[in-house]
Formats: sequence, structure tokens, C-alpha cells
Amino acid sequence: MNMFKKRFLYEQEEEEVELNDFQKILAINKRRIHPSDVEFYNSEGKDFSDVIDIDYDGIHFKFDGLEEFLKFFFPNEHEEGSDGEYDAINYDRMYRNQWDWYGDYSDRSYDDWRENYVVSAFKSDSLKKLKEILNIASPSTSKYIVEKEGKYSIEGETGETQITSILTTLGVDDDVQEAYVDANVAAISGEVPKYIEETHCNGLTDVGIENYSDRHCFWRYIMDWGSAVLLFARFGTENDKFLDLLFEAIGKSSISHLPEYYEIQYNVWDDVAFTTTYVSELDRVFDKLLDRIEDDGVYNKGYLEVLDKVSKIGGVGEWITSKNKKVKLRIGNIDPETLKIDFHITNNKTYDAKKGRSTIDEIINLLYNESLFDVEQFREHYLKFLQKTIL
Repeated sequence: MNMFKKRFLYEQEEEEVELNDFQKILAINKRRIHPSDVEFYNSEGKDFSDVIDIDYDGIHFKFDGLEEFLKFFFPNEHEEGSDGEYDAINYDRMYRNQWDWYGDYSDRSYDDWRENYVVSAFKSDSLKKLKEILNIASPSTSKYIVEKEGKYSIEGETGETQITSILTTLGVDDDVQEAYVDANVAAISGEVPKYIEETHCNGLTDVGIENYSDRHCFWRYIMDWGSAVLLFARFGTENDKFLDLLFEAIGKSSISHLPEYYEIQYNVWDDVAFTTTYVSELDRVFDKLLDRIEDDGVYNKGYLEVLDKVSKIGGVGEWITSKNKKVKLRIGNIDPETLKIDFHITNNKTYDAKKGRSTIDEIINLLYNESLFDVEQFREHYLKFLQKTIL
């Protein structure tokens, strides 16, 4: 048999041998086979052809964005149908600046207001201006804003509660909450995409996967064939499947992961952006309030005294319970001309609230002077109050 015939039979026999993944990688690295002839499957028979492309320079991974990136490389953390899948979706929206941070903080602002978080976040410059206003509108509340070495702060939880109450009574609670929401959004919205990039964009280099683009993340990645060969040396044998080893390598590597999506905000907080926005917007709110108090005839001395007393007992819109726990009353509108207060009142035996109108002194007398009456006298006093004030 001549040498040409022997060589032909050898090549024919070699072509008929099916290469394992390790052999495919060696062969394509030496350009002995074409990229179109190379396919990789994991132990479950998946080839991930929607993500993977094969070329002479390596294996390419292509994605439409962060969500696909996370689901492919971290299947255990972001499995389809799991909470992790929703995390990946939420991370993707945050990265694309499609997350509704404003709505998120707006939903929380009511509770934050009631728990004094909004007021406790006031900065020195805002408190200085607010103190000027309260010196006029509510001297008894103004004392809770103290100055030390040129810096203003609120004294204690009682001070925070009283300031929250008077701002509600003065009718600027919604505007202050809006400023707080805007400041929170400013503090995180621009930083979240950067934080996500820092965590994941180049987070797979330890296993040999590099970002293919100098400008974009979560779009296209590559693992060269040399790095692919190393997976077999580090994590398996020549008979293992490449994709199995790839996911095993990622799972064993010290790769950073994002916190729960709702915790990201605490990792990227920009206090300068928060302070700048909050102080600026509160300046606008407080300037308008001061102009109203100084220029508007509504805010006469008698009206401000009523506002101060209302604030002391709990403020507008809050259910205030009497000392003997038998009556609850919620203050509504205050008439600036008659100084009469619209309110709703109920007792501990019924959930039905009656609407009435009275003076602040009569209301205080009912709520806090029950010690002047025995049980029967209080009942009579309460009934007379209702007869006199209920509309």
C-alpha cells in the first residue's frame, strides 16, 4: 500500500472519531476544525445556542442586558420562577434607569413622616431657617431647635415629634415630604448603575471570562481557548463537559454578588447629593411659609396661638386620645376668622365618628381635664360637649 493511500485512510479514520469537549478546544485552538463544527452541551443536554457563539479566538457569550447575564452565569441564584429571577429583573431595571425610585420613596414617605424620619433628616441650614419661622408661629416648638458652635440640631425625640406636628398644622407637611423624597432619589439614582457595573461588569475575570467591549457591560463576553483549557486542569479531567466545568468554576470562585434589590440603596448612598437637594428644596418651602406668615393677614396672633396649641396636643389630622382613654378626637380645619376647629370625635364604645366644631380650649378641656369629673360627671360633660359642638 503506497504512502498516499495510507495517509488517506488515516485521515478518514481520524474524521470518524467523535471528539470530546477537551479535544474540540485543542483542535479549534490549532485551527484544525471550523467553529461551525464545534458545539458544547452540559450534562442535561443543553447547548445554550441562544447565548453562545464559537469562533477561532474563543467562546463568545452574548446577552441583551443584565437580566440575561445574571440568569446565564448564575443559574442557581437567579433560577427561572424563583425570587432570584425577580431580583435579576429588578437589577436590570435599576441598571437601565427604569426603576421608579420616586414611587418607591413616595410610598414610604407617609410612614417616614409619622415616625419623624423626615424631620430628623433636616440639616443645620434648614433648621436655622425653620427656627426663625417657629419663633413667630410656635415659640414653644422653636425651643427644640438648639444652636451650638454655629450648628443647629433638634433636641430629642420630643423635639422631632413637636416639629413634625407643627409643620403638619402649618400645612406644609406634603411639601416637606416631597422635598425628602426628591433628596432620597437624588442620593441613589445616579449611583446604582455604577454600583451594579462595579460588582458584575468585570466580575468573571478570575475564571477567564472577559468583557468583549470597552464601552458596554452585559452585552458580549469572551473566554479564549487557553482559559478554557485551564478549566479542565483546575476543576476536572479531559473527559468532563466544558459547560459543566464552567458553571462549577463560577460557583467556586470568590465572585461578588449584589445584595437584595431593596438593600442596594444603602450601599450607594450619596450624602452630598441628598443634602444639596434637601436643603435647596426646604429653602423653597420655608421661604414660602415665612412669606405667608409675615404677609398674609390669616396668620394673626390669635390664629398662631391656636396653631401652637393644636400642635402641642398632636397636630392636625391625628387621632388624639383623652387621658382617660374614653374619647378620641381628630382635628381638621381651623377657621382663621372665628378660630373654631372642625373635628371628628368618637368614644371607646363605637367606631362611628361624629363631626363637630369647637374652640381649642374646649377641646383641651375635654381631652385632658377629666380629673375634674367623676365617671358620671365626665359622661354628662361629654354629652354636653357633643350637644354643643356636633354639626
